[in-house]
Amino acid sequence: TNFQIPADLEWTGAPDTWNATNPGANANLRVRVATKNQDVGIAASYAKVLLNYAAKSGHAQAKATGEALLTSLLSHQDNLGIATPETRADYNRFDDVYNASNGEGPYVPPGWTGRMPNGDQIAQGASFLSIRSMFRNDPQWPKVQSYLDGGPAPTFTYHRFWAQAEIATAFSLHTELFG
Repeated sequence: TNFQIPADLEWTGAPDTWNATNPGANANLRVRVATKNQDVGIAASYAKVLLNYAAKSGHAQAKATGEALLTSLLSHQDNLGIATPETRADYNRFDDVYNASNGEGPYVPPGWTGRMPNGDQIAQGASFLSIRSMFRNDPQWPKVQSYLDGGPAPTFTYHRFWAQAEIATAFSLHTELFG
């Protein structure tokens, strides 16, 4: 029921200068998988690649691996769809204000002010959270606030629309190709 999908890649070196008639081998370019995860949308996309390849080539291992991914996806089904828990350290940026040295945080032009549709004030020194205060009303907000206060990164189970659509079409493709 577990699978691992490459998540973060680390690149070293540089590609060859592009030449359309002789593209080169990129002999000085290297990539390494830095982290892996269980992204259900990417797993479904990969299953579709394997199943399409297997249908055209007759490659039994590609078909078996694609089907194994689909079976694994089913083991992560809940009442909303298919998803796996994710620990997200990027919530640490919710309270960041604009930093000119690195360009991070929401940029508000000098002298500009305004209001978000929910009434939150937009001005210099705004953070993502200060102009989206409705997040504080979410039942899961205490996990994020705890993280902003120095606790562990929060874990949530996201049911992203694109991933659910990719999963549905992966199962449909299997039926279309193999019955």
